[in-house]
Amino acid sequence: MKKFLCGLFAFILSASLLTGCQPPAPTDAGASAGPASSGETQADKPADGERIKIGVAFASEAQYRFKFDKEIMEQKAEELGADIIFQYANYDATKQANQVENLISQGIDVLVLNVVSGNMVNLVEKVRSQGIPVITFDNTVEGAQVDLNVDRDNVKVGRLQLESALEYMGPDGGNVVLVKGDPGSAVAQRISQGYEAVAAEHPELNIVADQFHEAWSPDKALKTVENALSANNDNIQAFVASADSVALGIVPAIKAAKLDGKAFLCGMDVEISAAKLINEGVMTMSIWTDIVSGDQRTIEAAVKLGRGEEITPDEIQQIGGFDIPVLLVDVMPVTKDNLHQWLDEIAPAGWATEEEIFG
Repeated sequence: MKKFLCGLFAFILSASLLTGCQPPAPTDAGASAGPASSGETQADKPADGERIKIGVAFASEAQYRFKFDKEIMEQKAEELGADIIFQYANYDATKQANQVENLISQGIDVLVLNVVSGNMVNLVEKVRSQGIPVITFDNTVEGAQVDLNVDRDNVKVGRLQLESALEYMGPDGGNVVLVKGDPGSAVAQRISQGYEAVAAEHPELNIVADQFHEAWSPDKALKTVENALSANNDNIQAFVASADSVALGIVPAIKAAKLDGKAFLCGMDVEISAAKLINEGVMTMSIWTDIVSGDQRTIEAAVKLGRGEEITPDEIQQIGGFDIPVLLVDVMPVTKDNLHQWLDEIAPAGWATEEEIFG
């Protein structure tokens, strides 16, 4: 397994580096996108030298990474001479809608929206109708035209997780529990699409439980896994979780069944607790998203859109029936074999200390 994981990391990292050396692929849409088409004229945009005001609406303050997203975005905004305002909805759709109204009242020029739910078409349309470009961030809104979407390839994440579980289990496969995120999240849905694709290709996989969990609830995820273990007499070889939040929630059940270090367990985000469990051998891997590059590119695009300038996406994707310009954020697997390298060379400063993970 160690040999597989080392090879997997080397392959992903090499592919990522090669991709970064190449220019963005041409798109059917001419590889460019303009500001919101709401009837606002260029004269309504801030004049040259005037500071752009960016509103950022995050789904939750509890998610560990958003603290770092905020710091990186603030630093980039200051570097580009822009002001930035943050709001956190704590997975309350009504609260997020009210917060966006508040940001509009403060005169924002562009909105970066990490939606509570992918079903917030009306909110996006309302913002764009007022001439304010919308960038969806780390989630998408199905059925709404937005000016830009910034996200990892979540289908790829799902494929990578389940394919890694297959390699861990060996050619005979085994019993697998899929511990998914919030059903209203496009992130969770697209990761699920990755699972479905791999499962269709590998009949040796036996999916014994397959469940979404509202608000990425660790408690609900724990109940799902407890039920699956009971129904299968603890005969489960892999637990594939869409994020660290739900992966960490199910660890007590895995330990109670004495499967820690024996069954495959993965997540996404490489939170401190997850990184520690990877070092201890309880978790097999977690997927890391290059948030530094993603955050910086988001703010660069926000400033351009706020000034009415065109942006150059990496590709155009069909999302909810619309052609959406997309900036893709790189992902990589973090395992015990590359955990030190990830912490020293890749994770943003302050994400974790050596003592927190290895102490």
